[in-house]
Amino acid sequence: MKCALNMYANYIAIVLTVSIFTAVNPVDLRCHRTLKDLPTQCHYNETVFSCVNANETNVCLLRLVPSTVTHVVFSGNILPDLPAYLFGNDTCRNLPNLKYLDLSNNQVEHIDNGAFQCLPNLEGLVLNNNIWNVSTDTSVFAHSSSLKNLSLSNAMMTRSGNVSHVTWLNWVFQNSDLQNLEEVHLERNGFWSLSESQAFPCKLPSLRKLYLSHNFISIPKINISCLEYLEELHLENNSIGYLRQPFMTALDKLNKLKGIYLQKNPFYCDCHLVDAGFYEWLQKNTTKVINKDHLMCLRPFQSKNVNHSILSLNTTNFTCTKPINFDSKLQASYIALGVVLCIIGILTIVILFLNRHRLRNRCKKVKESCSSAMAAREHHYSAVNV
Repeated sequence: MKCALNMYANYIAIVLTVSIFTAVNPVDLRCHRTLKDLPTQCHYNETVFSCVNANETNVCLLRLVPSTVTHVVFSGNILPDLPAYLFGNDTCRNLPNLKYLDLSNNQVEHIDNGAFQCLPNLEGLVLNNNIWNVSTDTSVFAHSSSLKNLSLSNAMMTRSGNVSHVTWLNWVFQNSDLQNLEEVHLERNGFWSLSESQAFPCKLPSLRKLYLSHNFISIPKINISCLEYLEELHLENNSIGYLRQPFMTALDKLNKLKGIYLQKNPFYCDCHLVDAGFYEWLQKNTTKVINKDHLMCLRPFQSKNVNHSILSLNTTNFTCTKPINFDSKLQASYIALGVVLCIIGILTIVILFLNRHRLRNRCKKVKESCSSAMAAREHHYSAVNV
């Protein structure tokens, strides 16, 4: 009995010792690392934990982050998979002080839907320059209600099978709790279109800044009618020819909108730009449209408007060349050809009729010549046989 009690007491002592040691100097027992073993590229103090370009492949270093830290910068490493409870050892480790997390340039492909749990006060999350396969992680931000700034620039693969990532991203936002998000960066993700049917903006009621520049969007149809607090909309460096009336009407209804960024788009400066109301809308919104004098005409290529600012031109400059009616021209060609052939036929008949006697005599001579030749040939064969 006394031996059993001693063993139990020793066990309790060991547990207490380990608990005290891990509280002072947290250790991930699976990777056997401590804060003293950090690479030379990693540094930390009471509020900041930084590990940049260390080529780390083990996520366990994040589990060593002290609970007092407010900013974590862990970029330039190799972390294809971000597991659940990113800062814990398969269990929730609450980091109430953490407000900013930078995981950019880590070659991230998969993010577990529970990766960002237990971060109740996280306000800024950066996932730029990764290769995230969004289609498998559609509930990543379900526990991120405190987020105010989300950066996903060049963060995603451009395709997932035959489905565009903009569709998967719509599902991500639909499954998220981002009521407090004020700024979202979606630049350089290869988006071709944003449809009104993709209602993800309405899941971000507090959004103030939306960045969609450096994509391939030609006709922006994003549903912005529910973004009553939107202040900035960035659509630079896309493929926009001109804005359509429904989208311009939606922009006009956003009372807090202060900046619309449209520069470096290949604007199509012909009659359609004026007919769509885009020229008139630009004139009315000169204070909202940032760098309005730098909106340049780049198409149609043969137009005299190329390399001129849209607002430097008059409405009379925006003309459309009449399309060539190839069907009518082809029909006229057929008619002309038919007339020529008829004339040639008639002339041929007239010439033959006028020279009928000469032709008849010539045919008679040809016939007589053929008859003489045949008779001579028969005589020759008869002589040979004899």
